[in-house]
Amino acid sequence: MRKVTLAAAQAGDIGIDKRFDCLSTNFIPDSQLILKEHVIPRLNMQEKLLSQCQDADLILTIEDICGLNYFLLADKPFFDELVIASAQITEEWFSKLAKSMRTHIAACYFTRIDGKNYNVTSIFGKNGNILGQYKKTHIPPNEMWHLADGDQLNVIELDFGIVGVLICYDMMFPEAASVLAANGAEVILHPTAGYGWYDAIGEATLKTRANDNSVYILTAKNYVYNGAGKSSLIDPWGHALVDAGFYKDVIVSKTIDLDVPKTQADWFYQSQMSGFTEIRKRYPQERRPELYGKLVEPAQRLAVPNEDERMVLREKVKRGECRW
Repeated sequence: MRKVTLAAAQAGDIGIDKRFDCLSTNFIPDSQLILKEHVIPRLNMQEKLLSQCQDADLILTIEDICGLNYFLLADKPFFDELVIASAQITEEWFSKLAKSMRTHIAACYFTRIDGKNYNVTSIFGKNGNILGQYKKTHIPPNEMWHLADGDQLNVIELDFGIVGVLICYDMMFPEAASVLAANGAEVILHPTAGYGWYDAIGEATLKTRANDNSVYILTAKNYVYNGAGKSSLIDPWGHALVDAGFYKDVIVSKTIDLDVPKTQADWFYQSQMSGFTEIRKRYPQERRPELYGKLVEPAQRLAVPNEDERMVLREKVKRGECRW
């Protein structure tokens, strides 16, 4: 038996101080001030929540715990500076917290690697070290301004099992979850600010991904109802085992047994005819990859807006013609 307790922290949103509105003429582009009065309060809020999970084996945070999404319309050099400074604080913060709590913490934040900014989830181990990191691979248009996309759907082996990560928009692409499951993921972690084109379809998407791939999906989302979704743990049948609703600053937690397989009864005709009761073992032998070539043909990528296009959009946002 591999019993493991998984938890997701559904944090509230502190909001944005008017001094830090990068579209305002009153904007103060002071990274140290923003760290002190914008980033660190969010990290404190996360720590307060996570500290309630003393018995959890893994705790997942929401997406972008430092709140840098508010600065995606800022000038790139300033955004780069903010990413570097906040990532250093964040990694030191969660390394110390994971070590003191003797648990795994999966934290989602922006960081700079080899000259590029990424939206990442790092898994901090019980010793405080980063055991694995995932870079968001599917970047929505607004994040393209200052963030690069990852190029690997990697899984991470922990002491209790194998996990994969999909961040927010990644979940909109069914192939991503399927690749993680094919690579052995038993649990997919999903830090997010939203996960569907509209509210109801967000939950349906997660339940479908879990059922299709016979995996658990642990989602952590901020509490607001718009943007779709609620923090939850969904089982391999697509059932929500726990659900945080739209409540602010709460934890969802559940103990599961990763050794309990998703099976159909041995007397069921599908089991009898295939020789398999365990669906996860049978499913790969029923796939027809020779038919799926169209899915992996090279695709034309969305172009990253140039500086002139960004200026036009900034002005539209300022005039209220476009909402960010």
